[in-house]
Amino acid sequence: MADYTMPQNGELCWYELATQDLAKAREFYSGLLGWNLEQSKLVEMEYPEIHIGDQSVGGMMEITDEWKSPETGEIPPSHWMTYIAVDDVDATCEKVKELGGNVCVPPTDIPVGRFSVVNDPSGATFSIIKLNGE
Repeated sequence: MADYTMPQNGELCWYELATQDLAKAREFYSGLLGWNLEQSKLVEMEYPEIHIGDQSVGGMMEITDEWKSPETGEIPPSHWMTYIAVDDVDATCEKVKELGGNVCVPPTDIPVGRFSVVNDPSGATFSIIKLNGE
């Protein structure tokens, strides 16, 4: 990844599939789009990263029982999550709330940086992230 540049504030920077059938998703997307899927070296769980050429652009994870809603007991359907780079996750979460949005997952440190899941005022869900190294 010699030509990789860190995403700038506001750039779409990562795409993640949360799926109820990871094996089937791997087969489908690699067959459909020719994606090269390689196990992430950053996490211990099964997490194939999506590589386009030599650039890692996203990943896939299995939805488990841990994802069950405490209110309903339901597991969410398979879905794609978009990550947007920000300079400061905590400050951006405060701005989300000021502008009428909602913080679904509070700012959390993960191996690659710090992230949060938020909703815009209409309920659309996306994640924000500050990657390590920025």
